[in-house]
Amino acid sequence: MTTRITRTAATVALAVIMLTGLNSYAATKVLFNGVGASVLFNTFGLAAYSSSQCGTNIWTYKKGASGIDGRSSSIPAEVGNIWIVWDTSLTTVCAYLSIDATVGAQLFFAVPKATLSIPSSEIGAAGQNLIPTLTDTTLPQAVYTALNTKAFNAAVLDSRPEDALFAETRALAAFDPVHYNGLGYGPGPIGTPIQSTFSTSDATPVAFAIAGTDPITGQTVPPWSATNVGADPEIIFVNTENTGSNGDFSNTAAFQNVDRFPLTLALNGTFGYTRDLSNVPGLDPQPLNVVLREPLAGAFNTLEFSVPRSVEIGSTQELGVNPANAGGNPLDITNPGGGWRKRALSSSEEVSEVGNAANGNVLGYTYWSTGNFASVVSSTRYLTVDGIDPIYANYAGGFFPTCTPPCPGLVSFTNIINGSYPIWSVYRVATTKTVPAGVAALIAAAQTQAATTIPDFVPFNQLAVFRSHYYLSGKGTSNGFIAGHPESGGDLGGAVFPVQADLDFYTDTGKELVGLKQ
Repeated sequence: MTTRITRTAATVALAVIMLTGLNSYAATKVLFNGVGASVLFNTFGLAAYSSSQCGTNIWTYKKGASGIDGRSSSIPAEVGNIWIVWDTSLTTVCAYLSIDATVGAQLFFAVPKATLSIPSSEIGAAGQNLIPTLTDTTLPQAVYTALNTKAFNAAVLDSRPEDALFAETRALAAFDPVHYNGLGYGPGPIGTPIQSTFSTSDATPVAFAIAGTDPITGQTVPPWSATNVGADPEIIFVNTENTGSNGDFSNTAAFQNVDRFPLTLALNGTFGYTRDLSNVPGLDPQPLNVVLREPLAGAFNTLEFSVPRSVEIGSTQELGVNPANAGGNPLDITNPGGGWRKRALSSSEEVSEVGNAANGNVLGYTYWSTGNFASVVSSTRYLTVDGIDPIYANYAGGFFPTCTPPCPGLVSFTNIINGSYPIWSVYRVATTKTVPAGVAALIAAAQTQAATTIPDFVPFNQLAVFRSHYYLSGKGTSNGFIAGHPESGGDLGGAVFPVQADLDFYTDTGKELVGLKQ
């Protein structure tokens, strides 16, 4: 009798243990499964770890996961760096796949939504400590199971979704050698891979929609929201390793600033010498080399519509670039002075190639973040644009600061907050129409991190200016500050105004300051 009770009790206990384990796993919530802009990888990672939303266990891996767009087997997997944060009891999990922001928009807006894919070989693997100050653990089976094949619930973008869709559509459109309204990487819906000049990397434009029906599956695109996160400048920077000539970018007296028209002519291959960017006379004729990003990149489009393709200038970085011609894809075109234009396929590749001493006298661009420039602080400097500093109130040589978090106040962003620096954009997070609570909490935590720990952008609530929105990608126009008028339309390269001016203009006229471009 005693034996029977013991066995029964043991059986019940085992059943309870198994049921508890299953229920614990079933209750696991994936609060944030984000994909997109690499520049916010660190900030969101610190936010996920330091806030109470996700947990205090972290695992990161370089090129450790992929975004899978299941609408067609012909769409390539999008590989990127990943962080995963979870709590000890495995009730909450968060993840971030770092790829190009426009591709992140494609993966999120695909119908059905793209999913996260983590190689099973990484189960039990040690993390690679990609987030500053945080120490990784190994990836548990349970965390892998909770996340693998799960649909993304957020896209971290460096523009409005309307702008991201326009970039994708322009890349896929037939080559237009006159106006460059089409860049020739189609035909769609799955286009021609845009290749890196420096590596085997490529980026394939793939059609998506933000309203109506999906261009591949025909399924209805669900309603969505875009939450503003903060503003960030695009940095124009140069390699300073060549020191044998007064025409080298190491000449700090001659190369401090670049105005928007000379910058355009450097980017589009018209200028051939470094001295063409300086107002100092008597410089030697040193060849000018330029590293562009791919037309899908948010960094490319923020610069493109702020300077070269602005209403004032009306040119493009892609001038003379036909992907069907030799030197067009991968980009490798010789400038008049013997220098070149080439293409990088990620922010890290851009920074690496501009900072590479072997390349010499190279100009490039990417978004500001402490992590983006950490590896090239000794070999590069940044330039002001139109005499305006992107990260400080005043220029002091263009030397990049270093940060081991926390480093609040490291940069002031004075000329982003007042709107005078010409090349900047607002980061957004696209989600379902009703923003998931976990995503909203992580956005707020990331804004706190930017203000108190790692100044990689200006939190949106500190921004007193905005860019005028305009009709784009089938979406109407609203700046988003008037009650009952949700934000809508593109704003890359929009004219900059104080928020109060929009409010006053609406009070006086019943209209918003929309449709205005710089």
